[in-house]
Amino acid sequence: MKTQLIAAALGTLTLSACTLAGNPVRKDVTGQLRGFTAEQNLRLAIVGYNGGQYTADGTQGQILDRFLTGGYALDLPSNVPYGYYRVIVFRDANNNSRYDASDTVLSRDNGKRLVLAQRDNQFLAGTKTGWNLTDAQGGVQTTLLNNYDLDAQ
Repeated sequence: MKTQLIAAALGTLTLSACTLAGNPVRKDVTGQLRGFTAEQNLRLAIVGYNGGQYTADGTQGQILDRFLTGGYALDLPSNVPYGYYRVIVFRDANNNSRYDASDTVLSRDNGKRLVLAQRDNQFLAGTKTGWNLTDAQGGVQTTLLNNYDLDAQ
């Protein structure tokens, strides 16, 4: 009986540990989530304003795990304008798995930017074609886009 109770508790914990919104395949960007509570219906989106076009895309595969690892993984879209973006955590108020104007952004700006470049060195020295990660000190990551940590406001 005790073994069955432990198995049931672990199963419940495992099921409640992740919020799945289309399992990420590439896991392009990863980081830690700090200060968010479980009941907030959290989702991720990338937002940016590039070439006169505002983009807010929260449709990509993502995993948010506030309990076991405290982290997330997110696939980045390939059909957005070249330029600068940031990842946000938002409360999906209408539960449509998209970032809408009525949704509340719950994360602080961490000073890092994702840069989608059409060619090497397009926006910053050291960036490569495709997705890059830049920080406030001018550092550029071009392959493993990790440590994009997000803190609650």
